[in-house]
Amino acid sequence: MANKLQKFTKYLIPLAAFFTFSAFYLFPNSNSSDLPIIAITQIIDHHTLDEVRTGMIDALQQQGFKDGETVHIVYENANGNVSVATEIAKKFQTLKPAVIVALSTQSAQTLISIARQEHVPLVFTAVTDPVAAKLVTAYDKTAEGVTGISDYMPADPQLKMIQEFVPPLKKLGILYNPSEVNSVSILKQMEQAANASGIELVYAAANNTAEVVAATKSLLGKVDAIYFPNDNTVMAAASAVANIANQEKIPVFANDSASVASGVLAAVAYDRKAMGGKTADIVAGLLRGRMTADFPVTHDVPQEVVVNSTTQALLSIAIPENYRNQIRLLS
Repeated sequence: MANKLQKFTKYLIPLAAFFTFSAFYLFPNSNSSDLPIIAITQIIDHHTLDEVRTGMIDALQQQGFKDGETVHIVYENANGNVSVATEIAKKFQTLKPAVIVALSTQSAQTLISIARQEHVPLVFTAVTDPVAAKLVTAYDKTAEGVTGISDYMPADPQLKMIQEFVPPLKKLGILYNPSEVNSVSILKQMEQAANASGIELVYAAANNTAEVVAATKSLLGKVDAIYFPNDNTVMAAASAVANIANQEKIPVFANDSASVASGVLAAVAYDRKAMGGKTADIVAGLLRGRMTADFPVTHDVPQEVVVNSTTQALLSIAIPENYRNQIRLLS
């Protein structure tokens, strides 16, 4: 009996070593898999979405959810490619995350069916019109596993600001991607506000970032100013838009401070890091066991008027008196 046991042990030890060796390479960092996964994705690289993401991660850490210690954060960027966004969604499906976070309308739309199929809460952020994008049916209807933060901003204060900087404004050029629901939604409201003020909107479409330069050039000589909303395609090329228009002394206006930092003249903008912080509050609540129904969609985020002082000087445009005590200057 002892001989048989010795023979069995002789083969058992190498066998155990083999499986240990194999497990190490097949399942690296197995300890990290025990942590709840926060899967984050954004549709494209630009400073506005980056600020939201970093603001969220910083706020999560402050609330005790630190990557590699209490949670495992997985981040993927689609780089403006919808096919890549679809592959990212499939990857997230296999990860079985605790929460999925989608930065931008397109990312959220790509992930919503998988999130519902896998019963994983989906938190969107920086989405202009979540109802039009069919993410939720209403801001207070979030019981179906989807909620988040909207960056919707009424058209009136934006148009009013542009009119103050460019009097009298007759023709306003509009840069946008017609496939982005977020842009189409806000531009419908901008058109209503413009019609009421006797302003003609001149549209220039760009289906991807490579088309933004040509779209901008198509507006030169036709408009008094250029505007683009929270359009991810155009925002990713904000510096190129600003360079072209500034050379022709045509002021450009946006809806985010990062674009102003890139050379755009001015914007009524949200504090994007604060937006990331509000997104983190939802994510943290879900990780602690709360439900999406506990978090109605909101766009209650601090706003500010930002002006690029370098561009202002280049264009020789004075800051309107109504804004002198409420702007933040960027250089």
